[in-house]
Parts: sequence; C-alpha cells; structure tokens
Amino acid sequence: MSKKLVSLFLVLLMAFSATASLAEGSGITVTDMHGREITLAEPATRIVVMQPSDCEILCAIGCEDTIVGRGQYVDYPASILEVPVVQSGAETNVEEILALQPQVVLMNDMGQSEEQVKQLEENGVKVVVSTASDLEGVYYAIRMIGALMAKDAEAEAVIADMQGTFEEIKAAAAGEGKTVYFEVSPLQWGLWTAGKGTFMDELASVCGLTNVFADVDGWAEISEEQVIARDPDYIVTISMYYGEGPTPVEEIMSREGWGDLKAVKNENILNAESNAISRPGPRLKDAAIELFNFINGISEAEEPAA
Repeated sequence: MSKKLVSLFLVLLMAFSATASLAEGSGITVTDMHGREITLAEPATRIVVMQPSDCEILCAIGCEDTIVGRGQYVDYPASILEVPVVQSGAETNVEEILALQPQVVLMNDMGQSEEQVKQLEENGVKVVVSTASDLEGVYYAIRMIGALMAKDAEAEAVIADMQGTFEEIKAAAAGEGKTVYFEVSPLQWGLWTAGKGTFMDELASVCGLTNVFADVDGWAEISEEQVIARDPDYIVTISMYYGEGPTPVEEIMSREGWGDLKAVKNENILNAESNAISRPGPRLKDAAIELFNFINGISEAEEPAA
C-alpha cells in the first residue's frame, strides 16, 4: 500500500472514530495545554477565541462559522474582521465575553488571570488553554482544537500538510550549513531572539540553517555584542513596517558596529511576514517556504503555481 493510501486510510479511520464516539453519546473530552480536562456534551458551536493562532487553526479546519468573538489582535483571515471584538490580556472584560454566549473560550496561558477564568467557568463557559512554543506544541494545539470541534480528520490533514512541506524543504536544503539570527524584538525595544525549544529554531533546521542562539533557551533577551560576536550569515527580523522612516532592513543595515557582519555586508536580511512566522499555527508552513526561498534567492515569480 502506498504512503498516500495509508495516510488516507488513517484519516478516514480517525473521522469514523470521532463520529462513532459522538453517536454513542459519550461527549468530547480534551486535555488542554495546562493539563486541564475539559468535557463537552457535543462539539462546540459558539467560541470566543482570544489569540490569533487559535483562530487560524479553527479556520484551517473549517470552523470559522463557530467564532462569535475574537481578541483585538485576531486578524486573519480577513473575513474574521467582521466578528465582534473583545478585549484581551490585562483588559479582558468577562461580561463582554459572556454577552456573546460562548460555550468555549480559547485563550493563551499568559493572556488572562485565574480570576477571569474562574468567572467564566462559574457562568458555564468552558475555558481551554492553548499555548505552544515548538512545532510539537503546535501540532498538539491543532489536534486539541480539532477534537473540540469533532474535526479530528481535518486537524490531521492540516498537520500532514505542514509536515509534508517541512520534509520537502529539508530534502531540498540538505547541506546548507549557514547560520541565522532571528530578531523577534528590534533594538529600540531591546533585542530578543528565538533560542532552542522554539518553532523559529526548528524552522532554521528545516531550511538547513543553524540558529546562532541555539544554545539559549526559549525566547530570550540578548545584546548587540552577542549578535556581533556570532556573526550570522542571515538575519531574520519580524518587525512591522508602517510606511514611515527606515524599513526594518534599512535600520539593521545602518546600525553602528554591525557593518562587518556577514549578513549585513551581503545584504542577507529578511523582513519576514511577521504574523506567519511568529504565530504558532498552520502558517508556519508559509514561513518556512519564505525563509527557504530567501536563502536560496528564489523570487515569488519563480515559484511554481499552486
């Protein structure tokens, strides 16, 4: 049996299993990313989603129509902008969320307080915590949200698509052997980077690159001196540009003391599509493609048609 047929068989089997479970009236039980067990009598049909990555996962598995509210930073896909906005983070307003009558609120572990979670649960709303730093965490989040929606097969298809793209890039990038520095916070706000245990570090490996801060744990604050000492071949910045002043690439190119870096001398600086590369969701696949194309000098015009 071919790999494609085996994959199709597994997807159909998972879809059948999910349907059978619901038919037996056993409900849905998931363990969220804080180890909390959440049980629903049936798949969720009204969700408030507080963070962008979870919204993108819901949409990728075909559940956009279940979203009745969104955090203020939830902005993709464009059609989601029609959904009512609720305050998130420190400004979260529980009454505002309850007014939307959700069955489930999907949130990040850093976004809301324990008191707010307690208030929601006391009002009959299931709170599901979704937080991911690496690719395995992203896959867990996709499966968890898929289970909430009885969309196990769709969730597995999204994961398979991501993994297939990563494997294709790995095969094409074998032996690259150069280094990259991810700048997740610009100099003006204090330099932060992505170290080991992050999906950005894993994307570097997928593309055949070595992260110059692979010896640093997680998302970490670093210094200019450290970047200069490690002299990366490539720099990836996720700074947003709003049309005024120097672009993020120009700003890095003009930094005092950075002129002798290989990445600066060779103008190998990528201003990556920020939301794709910084959100733990399905578009990390697109971020990997963008990074691979950049280091290999492939323009959009050269990419094969989808």
